[in-house]
Amino acid sequence: MRNLHVILCILVLSGICIYVYQFHQDKYHSVVSYVVQSASSLKQRVGTHKGPTVTLATTLPHATHSQDQVLNDIVDQVMKSNEEVSEEVVKFSDQEEWGKRRSLKCHEVESIPLSEYGSHIRGMSLSYFTKFDSNYKFLYCSVPKVASTNWKRTMIVLSMDKTTREGMTKDDVNSLKNVHNDPRIKALTKVQGSPLDLPYSNYYKFVVFRHPFTRMVSAWRNKLLLADGNVNKYFYKNYGIPIIKLTRGPKAEIEFLKNQTANLVTFQEFVTGIKNGIVDRHWMPQSEICQPCFVNYNHVGFFEYLNDDTNHILDEIGVKDEIVKADKVSQAGRTKSTTVITQELFNTLPQEDIDAMYNFYKRDFVLFGYEKDVNSPTFPYPSIPERRG
Repeated sequence: MRNLHVILCILVLSGICIYVYQFHQDKYHSVVSYVVQSASSLKQRVGTHKGPTVTLATTLPHATHSQDQVLNDIVDQVMKSNEEVSEEVVKFSDQEEWGKRRSLKCHEVESIPLSEYGSHIRGMSLSYFTKFDSNYKFLYCSVPKVASTNWKRTMIVLSMDKTTREGMTKDDVNSLKNVHNDPRIKALTKVQGSPLDLPYSNYYKFVVFRHPFTRMVSAWRNKLLLADGNVNKYFYKNYGIPIIKLTRGPKAEIEFLKNQTANLVTFQEFVTGIKNGIVDRHWMPQSEICQPCFVNYNHVGFFEYLNDDTNHILDEIGVKDEIVKADKVSQAGRTKSTTVITQELFNTLPQEDIDAMYNFYKRDFVLFGYEKDVNSPTFPYPSIPERRG
């Protein structure tokens, strides 16, 4: 949109150039110079943005061009893309702002009761969900449904020797399977450690969080809808069938087994299940998993800024491999599969269910400053902004 504004302004100024070219050719070059300078000033006021970067050429079109070519020359000069400038703009979640919010909100958060599931796993969650790399000396607290698969793929690649890594492509990385059970991913439980232990005081610690509502929608779609035409047997045995029996009655399991694909758990039923304590780590509150009020992470990232935060973290821990770097423009949290579907689903819920989900995830909402209202113009972004590096 900002580029469009620049283009429209340039078109108006270019119209002036055409008039001058037609009636006052002796002043043509000075007017073109003015247009280019004005566009440059406009670009400065518009500011840095994602997408093609506006840059200005140093040469001016010759006065022998046709009127149509005048317009083309000017627009080409001002809007010519410059990839090198674009790559220089480095952004990531503002850690100073996060630190301020952490200081202000952690006391309030700790006064909010834990979920039943969170209370049950409280003593072991940090060690179980925190993965470590002793070579690059980092600890990663892995929150399910917050790009944990991608980060575990990255950890697997980093465990390989240099020659193997150099021969890989991004497609090779993305094709890595069963990463959650890969023995190269080491949790602190394997060494009976905690991120608070002294041996890890110099390790770089990071975690990534996400809007609670988009995360729970992602969990429902991934675990309780069809995957490659089939149901997830583990999740239906442990969560889907209990939810169906709760919402449809004890005979619902028989109907489900007769025709599974026609009797999947609806989103409304999923919400009812959460309200009645049917909870798994994939949709439990995130702050109960990685406990950022107890662990002072070097970087707290957000799914909504995923690619920016990913590349910053990789730079911080000294990873240079391009095959694990993220794309320049992240669509996380902004695609049809997340934001829009979450809005559509929550707009079908009665207010009492929305309130119940807010209360279930209240620790996350308070700590990260996410909006409860899915129709808010700032949804699904946290109150923590991005900053320039």
